[in-house]
Amino acid sequence: MNHVEYILDFAANLGCRMLTVGANLERVNDTMFRICHSYQLSSISIFSLSTIIIISAKSQDGQSGTRQISVPHEDKHLEKLNRFNQLSRKVCAKTPPPETLSRLLEEAEKVSDYSLPAIISGYLIAMTSLGVLNGGTIGDIISADLNTLILLWLTDFLDKRNINRIVANTLCTWIAGTLAILYVKLGIGEHFFIIVIVNSMLMIPGTALVNAFRNILCGNEMNGILELLKVILETMAIVFGLIVSIYMFGGLISW
Repeated sequence: MNHVEYILDFAANLGCRMLTVGANLERVNDTMFRICHSYQLSSISIFSLSTIIIISAKSQDGQSGTRQISVPHEDKHLEKLNRFNQLSRKVCAKTPPPETLSRLLEEAEKVSDYSLPAIISGYLIAMTSLGVLNGGTIGDIISADLNTLILLWLTDFLDKRNINRIVANTLCTWIAGTLAILYVKLGIGEHFFIIVIVNSMLMIPGTALVNAFRNILCGNEMNGILELLKVILETMAIVFGLIVSIYMFGGLISW
């Protein structure tokens, strides 16, 4: 490959990985443009959505290239995002040899994940805190924590099979709502809506909502509106799953 292809390969792959770990699309576009500009490329053209990135540019000696890459399913990871941001700044400042960029990207992606017990403990602490803030009883908090363990396993199971997030949210909240009714019926929990409100916080796409509004406010209206529509549909799926569980099993408890 010539040096333009190395640079475009790096920019497209970095942008793709930034998107998958939770970066805003506007930020990703700016990063790819700055990387190309730092290597004195011209005629830089970037087209990106949450599912695809296309980038092309031309060097001063007339060499040109184009890269197209599909963006896989999102998997939020803020530490990786931080490492990718640091790498982009380092590349723009020092412009290392283009043939070394791929290795730098691989090194940046090597981030140690927290252990499974630590991740579960973090979620349980967060759900317990939300239960307290919402006025839940000890039984409600226990019920929400039990649901959290099930939802963590279920979302991981569905994500590994690339199940559409709208379908996944519907299924998860239906199960969470059904179990919440069962907990109240058995006398473990007392307030059905406190339990499901706490559990719904696991699935609300908060980062995506912020990114969608930022895209709109930064002038990237098309991507922002598409992302906002996706967020709305995913949120409606949460409500729909809950309504189905109430419709099917709500008669088992008194409201």
